[in-house]
Amino acid sequence: MLFVMAIAVAISGYLTLSDSVEEQSRLQQQSMSPAFDLVTQELVKPLHTAQILANTQTLRRLMNAQTIDDKALLDLVKRMSMDYNMDFFVASENSRKQYNANGSTLDLKEGEVEWYFRIKEQTHNVAAALGNRQDIHIYFDVKVFNDQGAFLGFIGVGKRLKTFLDAFDSYKDAFGYDFVFVDNNQDVVLASDPNLLADGKRILSVEQLSWFQALTAEQKLLPSLNNIIVKTPDYINLIAQIDLKALHWKLYLLTPLSSRKSASTDAYTSHTSFVLLIIFVVFVTAHVIIRFFERESAKKHQLDPLTQLHNREYVQWRFDKTVRANQEASLIMVDVDNFKRINDSRGHNVGDKVLVEFAVLLQSELREHDAIARWGGEEFVILLPATKLETAQAIAQRTCTLIAAHQITLQDEADLAISASFGVTYAVKARSLERMVKVADDALYEAKHAGKNCVRVHKMN
Repeated sequence: MLFVMAIAVAISGYLTLSDSVEEQSRLQQQSMSPAFDLVTQELVKPLHTAQILANTQTLRRLMNAQTIDDKALLDLVKRMSMDYNMDFFVASENSRKQYNANGSTLDLKEGEVEWYFRIKEQTHNVAAALGNRQDIHIYFDVKVFNDQGAFLGFIGVGKRLKTFLDAFDSYKDAFGYDFVFVDNNQDVVLASDPNLLADGKRILSVEQLSWFQALTAEQKLLPSLNNIIVKTPDYINLIAQIDLKALHWKLYLLTPLSSRKSASTDAYTSHTSFVLLIIFVVFVTAHVIIRFFERESAKKHQLDPLTQLHNREYVQWRFDKTVRANQEASLIMVDVDNFKRINDSRGHNVGDKVLVEFAVLLQSELREHDAIARWGGEEFVILLPATKLETAQAIAQRTCTLIAAHQITLQDEADLAISASFGVTYAVKARSLERMVKVADDALYEAKHAGKNCVRVHKMN
């Protein structure tokens, strides 16, 4: 209700402006939209991505192990960096190592790697800071905890300072406005003016900037510097402040003001307040939308903890993409033969080993654009977008032969031979995943009754 009242009052004031001021205000509003887009794309997106990954079971399981599997963590970081096109790293408390996407590791020694131990002691679960003085990066670090709340380390994402400068340049060329991002230590971490940036030798404080020094003592103590006009010998700027709570940063927008009558300046300031209010509302709305898509993205990227294959939600997501592309598709249902007998006679540990090796064998015969998931128990599903029935049948037969020829090596026991049954179906235009799974499952049932270790095909009606 308060937001609605504030917007109504702002709109009423806006409608009273003269024609000339309205045109100036229109240009101001146009300039604010890229500012919001820039903050969302360059800061909010990498931060929220790291927060999603910090809560995935795969990462937490690897970091919670008593003996850290270095190779598994390096593989995971590399895969995350490729999937999201960002430079991820993981810092483990148990191994006291940092695992980088390029395959390197770094020992986290007190007195040598200062950032890890400093941020670890902070109460905030998210931190952002400058690092790598040879090639300045901004790092967003998110704490990772296990189910009991014990600290496991950090997952972080880094971006080169140059990527921000390129974005700022296009904005400044179009509108002539300056950005200054300040962290909770009052240090300038980002700015559209390259002279204000860290260069590996020094980091400026906001208190060293000429416009900040021109503020009165009372203004410096204000919680927000919104709508304050600052005069220096060289320019007059309108200061607007946006708090980025997720990072504990502040964003200052410096709007240059030309010489004009006092009434026009007051009207310009009023409209700037209106625009900033709209930005705040849009920012909150976008945050809610982003969180929604984050939850959806998390579903798509959840992995089965045993086989490391995707789940049903991922296959549904890939199927929906196939439907939107109006493509044909084939689908294969696979079931490990006599799995209950293996579990009962050899034990569940052997059963788990069978499922893990079985998943590897299935993946080895698939193409890059195929999707595979553990459907439940010893049953797996393979979606082959833009694939005809003959090709899908050939893949199923080849995989069936490969599995039958494979021997699973067990400690202190004889090698174990396994086999699998396959059900295949095809749709000229994919429409219903549930329907395709049903038809493929019928074909799988027929393969089981035909003696197992074989492939059967049912065409869609």
